[in-house]
Amino acid sequence: MKCNESKPINDHLLRSWIRCRRKAWLEIYGDKQKKLWTAHSTLQLNHQIDCFHNLAQKSYGIGIQACEEGKNIVYGIRLKFPLIKHRIIKGNLPILKKTSGDSIWGNFSYQPVLARQGKKITREHRLILSMTGLLINNLQKYQSQKGLILHKENDIIKVEKIRLTNKMNTELIKSLLNLERDIESKDPPPITSNRKKCTICSWRKYCDSVSIQEGYLSEVSGIGAKRELLLNKIGINNIEDLAKIKHYKLKAKLDKFGTQHGDISKQLISQAQSQSNNKAIKLNPEEELKNLKQAKGFLIYDIESDPDIKHDFLHGFIRIPNNLNNEINFKKIKYSPLLNLEKNTENSLWERIKRKLNRHKDLPILHYGETEPISLLKLGLRQGASTHEIVAIKKRFIDIHLLIRENWRLPVRNYGLKSIAEFIGFEWEQSNIDGARALLWWRQWKKSRRLNNVYSKNLNSIFKYNRDDCIATLMIAKWLIDQE
Repeated sequence: MKCNESKPINDHLLRSWIRCRRKAWLEIYGDKQKKLWTAHSTLQLNHQIDCFHNLAQKSYGIGIQACEEGKNIVYGIRLKFPLIKHRIIKGNLPILKKTSGDSIWGNFSYQPVLARQGKKITREHRLILSMTGLLINNLQKYQSQKGLILHKENDIIKVEKIRLTNKMNTELIKSLLNLERDIESKDPPPITSNRKKCTICSWRKYCDSVSIQEGYLSEVSGIGAKRELLLNKIGINNIEDLAKIKHYKLKAKLDKFGTQHGDISKQLISQAQSQSNNKAIKLNPEEELKNLKQAKGFLIYDIESDPDIKHDFLHGFIRIPNNLNNEINFKKIKYSPLLNLEKNTENSLWERIKRKLNRHKDLPILHYGETEPISLLKLGLRQGASTHEIVAIKKRFIDIHLLIRENWRLPVRNYGLKSIAEFIGFEWEQSNIDGARALLWWRQWKKSRRLNNVYSKNLNSIFKYNRDDCIATLMIAKWLIDQE
């Protein structure tokens, strides 16, 4: 490959590589028709805009001319420079902030600014900040000592100052060289063992299909990067190997690395057997699921949240007035969405939820996972619910996720609501939908509402998604009963 034909490395490609080496390769060579749109990137961009807007001042400008004029805030600079030999590095500098210094423009300089999501600063943030710093240093002929990282916490923009050190620059150059090596390879890097990262990736479904076809151990629920490495060390390299080994042999080998690994050897083998044979395996044949079978009806409960501000904005309920032994008429299912528009309206929300729970006090509450009961009980405590009330509500919860995990091994790579619902044949009404997209719709609706331009389509889409989550929980519960 000739140097002048080398594809420039940009900040987007570096971000992709830091998250997953394979993702960066696919961004260049992958079939774009297999790439899915995800709401995560739009949420990230909107978050960045909100953070940057907080820095907006009267003295701002666009491009290098704004730097020459000494504006306090500068937007929209794109730079390129060969930070590593024979390879042009392109950087998009969405915003710079004026600070002290001695640049080519006067007795001031500019420092890079990033916006981040999440609870803490990661390697990705540091390396991107370092890359941006080196590019602006080359432009202004002055070395920035610090960069800024902005993030939102409960609707408040916080600013963190990060020292731009030689150690960070050294790590950046090393990463750029490794990235260059990966993208010059004819073959993509292997699929990451840490598959949790894949949930927000636009290449997820493509990599999933490759992983399933080749029998990657990372496809097995309960096997992460560290455990996969341990299994490789004892000669188990794919799902088929794991499905065939005897339990006592695997336990003996894994116990050498710690009993916590040996203790789940039977679980790993049965999970591999289920996925290898594409067959559900019942663990507790005598389990009667009494609470589900004997109930005369149910409430199904699911919430939607904005994690950045810890706001549960929608509490969705479905009431089933009879047992699950017969077919369910979806047209007659009544869905009740309880919106919590602002965090400071929780008192009203709690009263509405209490009325619903008390009106159907003899019905158990079905949910999928621990989020719903934790959130509801915390809401009750914040609103002064008595110990008696909390205990009474807590006793009514039935976790369908827990029942599945305790009683079945299913041919799925994880036991999330969507994976299990799709296995039993349930489909969401809206395609390519997840919690991130519902959150995006919610934020868009809130913004339009503030502008007195209420766009109800987004809100209706959220209701449809939440209703389907409730129905999926219901259908999994019915599947459990039907297997008895």
